Amino acid sequence: MKFVFDLDGTLCFDGMTMSNDLQKVLLTAPKYGHEIIFATARSYRDCLSILEGELRKLTVVGLNGGEVFQDGHLVSQYTIPSHALRTIVSYCDIYNLPYFIDDTFNYAIQNPEQIPFLSNVDPLNKARILPVHELNEPIKVVIPLVEHEDLREDLIFNLNKLECLDLSYHDIERCLYINPKGVTKASTVLNHFGKDFVAFGNDQNDISLFKNAIYGVQIGDYPYLKNFADEVIPAINAIIAEKIKLLFEKF
Repeated sequence: MKFVFDLDGTLCFDGMTMSNDLQKVLLTAPKYGHEIIFATARSYRDCLSILEGELRKLTVVGLNGGEVFQDGHLVSQYTIPSHALRTIVSYCDIYNLPYFIDDTFNYAIQNPEQIPFLSNVDPLNKARILPVHELNEPIKVVIPLVEHEDLREDLIFNLNKLECLDLSYHDIERCLYINPKGVTKASTVLNHFGKDFVAFGNDQNDISLFKNAIYGVQIGDYPYLKNFADEVIPAINAIIAEKIKLLFEKF
């Protein structure tokens, strides 16, 4: 069986580390005949500080489905069409909106003081910050709208007209997430690894995973995920580790 795990808020609670208990239980997966897949909004680059040792060799579906790494090597990516990226950046420039744009390893940024997750970006200093036109393979865009809520509907309306983007607005974070059309964590997991999997997650971008999973375990209390979860457990490392062990044995 495949077990698909989100990272932030599911296995990592400080943006930087995973507890020893969780690392140990994940590494027992082969003993039960299971395969581990990490599926995260982060780029693979930003997972390296969390995934230590043998965990780095496992499969990472990064950027909300936009890239797949196995044993540290890029095996697949889905990119935003260049004309769509130009439209996104042009809109942001006109209204001075912040943005964070990832390609496989590098990124472009505007108004960094408005990027809420910046402290988690490139902790091992492996990336270059590039002008947006120098990004080779743009995969994911995040536009924080905390200070620009009045533009949200117009921005989404205009980007939807391009018909080549997947847009997801997070009501609590107040960020617009943009991927290529049809690209989600679930679509990439299904396309590359098949439909039989157990999912652990905590947030909005895990809904698609839970809809397609054999069994879904929600970590924490994000309200919009509960309707799709088979069970909900608290964000406590020891409890999560025990649940993983129990489901390794069950499946």
